[in-house]
Amino acid sequence: MGFTKIHFVGVGGIGMSGLAAMCQDRGMAVTGSDRGADRPENQRIIGALRRQGIRIYPQDGSYVRDGKPEVLVYSTAIEENNPDFAAGIGIPRMHRSQLLAELLNGTSQLSIAVTGSCGKSSVTAYLAEALDNLGTDPACLNGALIKRFISGTFAGNYRPGRGKYLVFEADESDKSLLNYGADYALILNMGTDHYDREELARVFGTFLQSVRKGAVLERQVFEAVQAFLPKELPVAVFDAIPGPGRRYALEEYQVVTRVETLYDRGTKAKIAPSGDRAAEDARGASNFLEICGLHQEDFRIERRVPEAVFTGGVRLTLPQSGRHTAWNALAIFALLEMLGFEREAARQALERFDGVWRRTDFAGMTAQGAAVYDDYAHNPEKILSCIQGMRETVPGRVLAVFQPHGYGPFGFMRDQLFLYLEKELKPQDRFFLLEPYYAGGTSSFKPSAAEVMADWRSRSRAPERFALAADRDSLKAELLKEGTSGDVIVIMGARDNSLSDYAASLAAPIRE
Repeated sequence: MGFTKIHFVGVGGIGMSGLAAMCQDRGMAVTGSDRGADRPENQRIIGALRRQGIRIYPQDGSYVRDGKPEVLVYSTAIEENNPDFAAGIGIPRMHRSQLLAELLNGTSQLSIAVTGSCGKSSVTAYLAEALDNLGTDPACLNGALIKRFISGTFAGNYRPGRGKYLVFEADESDKSLLNYGADYALILNMGTDHYDREELARVFGTFLQSVRKGAVLERQVFEAVQAFLPKELPVAVFDAIPGPGRRYALEEYQVVTRVETLYDRGTKAKIAPSGDRAAEDARGASNFLEICGLHQEDFRIERRVPEAVFTGGVRLTLPQSGRHTAWNALAIFALLEMLGFEREAARQALERFDGVWRRTDFAGMTAQGAAVYDDYAHNPEKILSCIQGMRETVPGRVLAVFQPHGYGPFGFMRDQLFLYLEKELKPQDRFFLLEPYYAGGTSSFKPSAAEVMADWRSRSRAPERFALAADRDSLKAELLKEGTSGDVIVIMGARDNSLSDYAASLAAPIRE
């Protein structure tokens, strides 16, 4: 592309920051501005951009004093009256999706777009890590921070791989994915985050007309977009339920208890585990006990691990719990086969995944022994999956806290979210609702958390499960009092990075 100097308006956003890092890495001179550039919770991203050599300005138009850029890059979240626009009158503007299209057109790498209403950031990360495990050195641009790719220079939402593949998250929320195509596409699902199913089918169907080499689609997505599909485009479909002729289906998901195989220190012979649980070869157990001067026969070392079985008897140990993880692995497995990787190699590549920041992140234990987790879940399907996954981690109650990521999205999802919660929450569970996060710009500030909570409680068969959180401090006191050993507290919400710090504040200090 022809640009050499670019300025990003709102560079601290998760998508914008990754794109800025990609442009700087590929030889452009990049600057950026952000309202929250100096907030402590944003330094994971802003600090990495600065270390990469990107100069960050206050969002007050001051960037022009050091010379005007050739183009202003913006996202859908940027308002027309933004000071950087006012200071840059006459400078061409480009939506971030248009810039991504330019970058995709200018690369020789095979591009793989991951999209869908739920899980696309996690699957983008999981796919990129699987390709990395397969030795392909992929580039990756994601809407989340990938733990394995975090370094001193990069925050984790961009990986500067020089191999054959470029994996990226394609955003359907503002239909910006219609501004570019891809060599391959993976569409995970159709949810109720931003549009109804008919409109989503049109968006995804139109996008698929720009996909060149192949697509992997969830069954319901395939049925919804079938009329849009180019006849010559290779398509693989993955299913939640096995059936005749279905090549990719999730046949089984379970959490199993495994006992580590131990060795006699004298003979080095295996000591068979007692009971009827499956044994696992874990050499470190015997070494640890020997160092401590202990006898293996006095101990039973167990751990619970999630397993999935795919069509054809493909069995893998999942790197994270939750049926949604098995579902994500199945989708990636189908794509890896489409790319030409052998089944066993693909299976092994999927058994390691270091995860994504703020996706089922363990934050610690409270003083009373409740486990605390931090999660980005922000739409009905993701919140439901998060709560279901939490049930696998502890035997007790789920104490869930949700902060909506904006008034508009909250209004769109409120009814569907209630229906999911009403069915999923058990009598002893609690669901706390915070006021929606406000990031600036125009807003009606409707619906309020109080309004929605009153509506939910009036409709619920067990209204005591739902509670309005007046503020974070009072909620923290209640959570610390109510959560006890065997319970789990999960903090959920998008866009507001301070939620991660809030989750950590619930954990008791570790005693040395």
